[in-house]
Amino acid sequence: MKKIFATLALLCLSAGLATAQEQATIQEVYEKVQAAAAVLEQLGPEGLAAFNDPKGEFVWKDSYVFVIDCQKGEVVAHPNAKIIGDKLAQSKDKPGDIRPPKALGLEMCRAAENPNGIWIDYYWEKLGSDKPQRKISFCIAVAGQPFTAVAGIYDQTTSLDELNKGAKAK
Repeated sequence: MKKIFATLALLCLSAGLATAQEQATIQEVYEKVQAAAAVLEQLGPEGLAAFNDPKGEFVWKDSYVFVIDCQKGEVVAHPNAKIIGDKLAQSKDKPGDIRPPKALGLEMCRAAENPNGIWIDYYWEKLGSDKPQRKISFCIAVAGQPFTAVAGIYDQTTSLDELNKGAKAK
């Protein structure tokens, strides 16, 4: 009987570790956004379809790349079709009492000011939670296009200053 409980405990622990491994990393976010920008630079608007596929290469672990058009001021590609067409000016984060809400779309479009991209943070509800959590996202403008590619992860501690220093150095 003890052996059965020990085996069950080990299986539960293994399942917990597998779940933890399913979280995207900062490096993966950076690499996927860079790859997304390269696709959009090469294909232009024809490349947007690649970001609408919930089972495509730009959806992995617990993250995904989406695309905004900073000239139109809206989301133009997203693995959740309901999000496509959302107006950036109406998108604000949900920081609670921490600080006033940020205009997310405008913040993400600031990436156009830096050819290496920028990291931003904001508060958003994680799937399955009703309490907003800190999310960090890498945003980069696509050369020759009105698009900005964005992906992020929930992270409570990573310093934006350190991430942005790394982005500038690349």
